[in-house]
Amino acid sequence: MTRIATRLYVPDDRAAVLALFDTNLPDYFAASDRAWLSETLDEPDGPAFVVTVDGAPAAFGGYELWEHYNKALLFWGMAGRAYHRCGLGRLLLAERVLHIARHAQPVTRYVTVDTSPLVAPFFRHFGFEETAVWPEGYRSGMTMHELRLDLSGVSPDWLAAQRDAALARVEARIATIAPLPR
Repeated sequence: MTRIATRLYVPDDRAAVLALFDTNLPDYFAASDRAWLSETLDEPDGPAFVVTVDGAPAAFGGYELWEHYNKALLFWGMAGRAYHRCGLGRLLLAERVLHIARHAQPVTRYVTVDTSPLVAPFFRHFGFEETAVWPEGYRSGMTMHELRLDLSGVSPDWLAAQRDAALARVEARIATIAPLPR
């Protein structure tokens, strides 16, 4: 049986996360974003997580708390292309939002994200609402969508149920997907 686990990112994951990024070019990220990801991996601005498949990183993302605003900002958020559409992204998202709801100090009301037009529907499906669209909002020229989730409208129990359901879906689907090279 394939083992799926979510854990905190550690520096030994760096090469695997960069490889995950590379599988998502050019549809989800610009090649120029790799240097930014490298900086994030060297000095994360907050908790970062990996979802592993049989011990190998298959998805990565984290969040940072904004000191002067009542919000957390999700950063990165990617699954290796071989794992697209199997639920790892939803599992990672649910885990990050649940972590914010349970552990953010100070307690934080909003979870925000900026993303591409291709990925924005994924966040809306989870309950995020779109707050802005910026044509050419990324330096690469891609349009940027800003979205937010109001944590006052959801409970940690609901978020845990979302995470658990996502894990069950991943476990059901993952057996049909070949593992990424290590």
